[in-house]
Amino acid sequence: MVKRLLLLLLVFTGPACLAQSPAEDAIKLKNNREDLWYADSSFARPPQHINQEAEAKTKKRMRDTRTLEKVTILLGYLMGGLILAALAYAFYSFTKNKIKSPPKKSPQRSDDPPIETVEDLYQTDFVSRITSAEASGNLRLALRFYYLRLLQELAKQSLIRYEKNKTNKQYAEEIKNHKWGPDFHRATQYYNFVWYGEHALDKENYMQLVSHFKKMLPYE
Repeated sequence: MVKRLLLLLLVFTGPACLAQSPAEDAIKLKNNREDLWYADSSFARPPQHINQEAEAKTKKRMRDTRTLEKVTILLGYLMGGLILAALAYAFYSFTKNKIKSPPKKSPQRSDDPPIETVEDLYQTDFVSRITSAEASGNLRLALRFYYLRLLQELAKQSLIRYEKNKTNKQYAEEIKNHKWGPDFHRATQYYNFVWYGEHALDKENYMQLVSHFKKMLPYE
């Protein structure tokens, strides 16, 4: 008897349950799946909801655009700063190479007194200084005194005009048309090479150079 009652109850209530379940499931499915709203216009989203979504997307795009613009501006400033730094470094390197510090003057030695004026040149006994430098083995200094003695002789003969700040090249230009011009030019080259180039001399080389200097000294 109980079994028959349950069977009858299932027969009458079953169709109703089956009729409601698909509809409810469809509604749930459409609410969760955006791509299924086209299936039934009765479930279409209200226009307000669509407008809100579109507005949200537009705002997001605007935020992304502003962020991109800020990043672009920042990168522009960074690149500009790097370019300015590179130009500043290039300018610094260029000016550093162009501007040279004045050459350091070597301290005056007691055995090599300064020749400030033509009177100092005339009054200096270079013969005794040459002898002293040779005796001490300082052949470079001895050659220097030979060159100064040569300038002394040329100034006495008015072939050159001695001045403290003149260069040896200027003296060579003054005497270039004289018969001693070529020899003096060569003597100047020898002297500059040994004295300013700080090249050591042995006895043999020293005597060869001295023989060239003596050709221009009248009493040698």
